[in-house]
Amino acid sequence: MRIMATKMDGCGNSFLLVDEVKNPLPGFDRARISNALATQHDTDGILYVDQQQGMPTMKIFDRDGTEETMCGNGLRCATRYFRDTYVGNDVFNIITGDGTKEVVVDNESVEVNLGAARDYRKIDQNLHYVYTGVPHVVVIGSEISLEAARALGQLLRNDKSLCEFVGHPEGVNVNFIWRTAEGIALRTFEVGVEDVTQSCGTGSAASAYVAARVFGIDLPIMASSLGGRLRVRNDNGGLSISGPTRYQGKVIGFANAVFARSVEPVGYWQRNYAWQGM
Repeated sequence: MRIMATKMDGCGNSFLLVDEVKNPLPGFDRARISNALATQHDTDGILYVDQQQGMPTMKIFDRDGTEETMCGNGLRCATRYFRDTYVGNDVFNIITGDGTKEVVVDNESVEVNLGAARDYRKIDQNLHYVYTGVPHVVVIGSEISLEAARALGQLLRNDKSLCEFVGHPEGVNVNFIWRTAEGIALRTFEVGVEDVTQSCGTGSAASAYVAARVFGIDLPIMASSLGGRLRVRNDNGGLSISGPTRYQGKVIGFANAVFARSVEPVGYWQRNYAWQGM
């Protein structure tokens, strides 16, 4: 079966967006479809957008086919798509697996309120945990290489005692953060992608929340990742993240096949980039 999708990214965090308002997929195995499409098009996840009683909805599946409750950059991409395609207002709500979220489009910037940080705990001096729609461990230290973040992230993500201690035996996302002149920098090893991603919205929110507590700095905080920067601020008790999103093009996926090589969309941009001037 062929599936039409839109390839998008938020700070390099890449997704295929499947519009089920136009092309519903009732009864289909979205986990299997998601794994196939993400592999074919080299994306971090698959977004399924729809409407429920006239209200926008979003579901997010990781690259490996696991359904998640939340994805910050995925929600920002879905927000941009809904605003450009179906919604007439710049401020509206989207129903997610982590509840209803208020979202805002302001010219090139898209901001989403992830809600309050939950279940914070200090594990040790440099290791903290917080839930921002999905579980995140935050490791405080100095600048870390991509290779080291990948290796250490995998170890912590699979540390059974750590995951059980914070109440998520299925695994935790791991963020390595350090101070910068503008705020913080981070590298995030994501569950479901099983690698360090260009950016992670919920990870940026979790990292900024922990940084504010540990470093004694006030929100808003600029969180810099490999793919660009997100501004994290306090919005009526919730953590809001804002930054750019981008369309990469329309693509066709095949639900029953997995290709070793990505099928590139028209007008495709390589995903290993950083926004100039950020």
